[in-house]
Amino acid sequence: MTHDITKMTHPQFSTWLVPIVDCPLFESRERLVALLTENADRAALETELQEFYEGYCGLAFELEEAEESLLSILRASDIFAPLQQRVAAVEAVRKTSPKGRIARRMTDRPLITDPQPEIKVSALPDDEFRALMETFVNWELFAARAQVVQLQKVETSVEGTAQLKSAFLQFFVCYLELEQFLEDYYYDPDEGLELRPEVAERLERSVAEHESGKVKAIPIEEVAKKLGLKW
Repeated sequence: MTHDITKMTHPQFSTWLVPIVDCPLFESRERLVALLTENADRAALETELQEFYEGYCGLAFELEEAEESLLSILRASDIFAPLQQRVAAVEAVRKTSPKGRIARRMTDRPLITDPQPEIKVSALPDDEFRALMETFVNWELFAARAQVVQLQKVETSVEGTAQLKSAFLQFFVCYLELEQFLEDYYYDPDEGLELRPEVAERLERSVAEHESGKVKAIPIEEVAKKLGLKW
């Protein structure tokens, strides 16, 4: 399906938006807000952060293929000058490569060729951890998403469709800003989880087989090709 939203009708665009605006990230954000309001303990916040981060990765997956097309639309018109400035600000401080950002979402670790995150989320003191959660739930992305959802319900018209697409581009830029913000943070949602003994044993055996040369690793490019992914 084309990612050129300028050519989509209102129904086409609304349908295309569904997996984006209905991403689990937004439900997780509401739960995180409730936990913060209740002054929940860190363990509860960390549990929900796992869901929040997985939701963010899901949103990134939905926007990944459309990113270049959306950036081209933003750059093509002075109407989007304020958004262009925000994108330029993101690109000016961005430290990771496109492949690095994809790899990090897939493996929770940056490429060795990209700068390593300086802040480990699990090592943050409680007050700083809570402040980070507050930052996440108050990110402009969520207000922008609410605006998109509201405009989806407006009766179809040329003006309404233009407003919806403009609101979505604002949402997209908010997403880029969140993605850039996360570059400084190292977060592994599986950290602290214990492996079952039989799983640990299989992993140790697999590592030993690779080290001995009995099994050869498959290049990530080949894996991506088999799965139909771009790498």
